Amino acid sequence: MTNDLNFKLMRAEKLASEIIEKYGINSPEHLRVRDIAFEEKATVVEEKIGRAAASIVRTGEYATIRVPPTDTPERKRFSIAHEVGHLKMGHIQTVQRVCTQEDMRIWHKSSQETEANFFASEMILPTKLVHKRCDVPSVNFEPIRDLSKDFRASLTATAIKFVRLCPEKCAVVYSVNGKILWFYKSSDWWPYIPKDVELDKRTIAYDFFKGKSIPDEPEEVDADAWIDPRGLDEIVEHSIGSRTYNFVLSILWIRP
Repeated sequence: MTNDLNFKLMRAEKLASEIIEKYGINSPEHLRVRDIAFEEKATVVEEKIGRAAASIVRTGEYATIRVPPTDTPERKRFSIAHEVGHLKMGHIQTVQRVCTQEDMRIWHKSSQETEANFFASEMILPTKLVHKRCDVPSVNFEPIRDLSKDFRASLTATAIKFVRLCPEKCAVVYSVNGKILWFYKSSDWWPYIPKDVELDKRTIAYDFFKGKSIPDEPEEVDADAWIDPRGLDEIVEHSIGSRTYNFVLSILWIRP
């Protein structure tokens, strides 16, 4: 599972995978992130920390992770795993490190926050536990939602892990304010997806940013609305959007 990842992100996943093996985790029920953090010498405390999503304070060998009590259980889990990632990767150069909600949504930049996100993704969605569930006959958000629910993980993290493990030709695209920001793909995906460009008017994702409702089910759209088609006429798109954060996640699939 190395497609799209640089060495630092691969290292982040490897460190998280080693923790999964260290504690003999073999089912979603065993993924108790607070207990894992405690065993890694980090105590989790719930308290208000301003607008931050999480923080970690290190004193010698020990650390304290703080998360807001008002966050959802899924957010708390990811934030805790994210901070454990900073701790294990030696990112805490001063006494305290504070992470924002925006930091938790950085999946495409070369940064320590991206590394911590990939660490958290592997810790909450271990490859060895989710790999088989990514082999599906029809690619859409339904199996991704099921994984997200069972592992209590964010939909974005789950979608990235899903397409990277899926044997079908598929990709997840993240768009903000009507523009493609980043994407991740399966190992067999070959078409070029442009980044930092405005969404084509023929995409379902475009409709979301124009205030229109988008279909619950996947739909076929013109292939060249998303990719350099090289002979493809249509591609399957399944998009979901967040009005709160003004982004769209789109799953693209080339039918066999």
